[in-house]
Amino acid sequence: METISDSGLRRRVKIHVSAKEHVYFAIVQPGFEHTLAAEMMSIGLKVRPELIEGGVEFSGKIDDLFKACLSLRGASRIVMRLGTFRSAQFHQLEKDIAGFPWELYLPCNCTPVFRTTSSKSMIWHTDKLEGIISSKIAERMLLHSKPEYFNSSAPAALQTLIIRNHKDRCSISLDASGALLHKRFGGKNVTAAPLRETTAALILMEAGVSGYDVLVDPMCGSGTFSFEAAGIFSGTIPSADRDFPFYEWPCFRRNHFEFMKKSLSGESRSLIGKTVITCDIDPEAVDAARSNVHGNLCDFVKPEAQDFFSLKIDSAEEKKVLVV
Repeated sequence: METISDSGLRRRVKIHVSAKEHVYFAIVQPGFEHTLAAEMMSIGLKVRPELIEGGVEFSGKIDDLFKACLSLRGASRIVMRLGTFRSAQFHQLEKDIAGFPWELYLPCNCTPVFRTTSSKSMIWHTDKLEGIISSKIAERMLLHSKPEYFNSSAPAALQTLIIRNHKDRCSISLDASGALLHKRFGGKNVTAAPLRETTAALILMEAGVSGYDVLVDPMCGSGTFSFEAAGIFSGTIPSADRDFPFYEWPCFRRNHFEFMKKSLSGESRSLIGKTVITCDIDPEAVDAARSNVHGNLCDFVKPEAQDFFSLKIDSAEEKKVLVV
């Protein structure tokens, strides 16, 4: 059996993955593609000019992918484009999949999980498609990895591969973000009709919240608008406290990633001059919002049980107020 040394694999990963630019796709709620593109450009990502319904493509090195996963407020999911393979015939697809260097992108003990669609193609049965891809990935990984990796008692790393087979062209992407990105931190207490954080952030960015001095959230519910506004005001990175599938990728280096995260966190801004007023007439909603306050927002977002019509807001002429 042909195997590759650890140093040889690291060298190939560095040359072909870490040092090269790749194409990524940030998925967004349809209708907000331009809003997400503007957010991406604001943090220095290279957005591709052709917008696609439901998402925005961008290119960059692997660090740009990590930065996007940590920093973007409007994206629901971020994937890494791996390649497009011919799929009109079984043998051609098998050959192309077997020839792709999966060992550079997937952890050696990986258990692939597939999310597959197929349309207008000779291979239309998704189970058959997944079976071909899964078997050829396993053969390739076994051929180019050390046998002891596969006899390890360590738990397998789950990695979702997104397969889109359309008109006999099979495109495969790696899910880089894992759980949907609106899940900013641990468990969240929600009220009736909860709003996703990503949706709230997109609405606020579309409204130009950064140009306002005061945000009033009078029917706060679980506080989503308030927390997202405070995060935008302060420049806090939204996904610093969650895990990602790329932690298991061969290209991932923990020390480098932690340094990047620390650097991004250090770019946060002072909240002086900004105000978020958070209230609800329902005491249960206020309790939920209070339980969701976390991190450095504790002194800034203070939900109160209060009727909107009894609110007293500093209406000085120089203050710009946004009510959501």
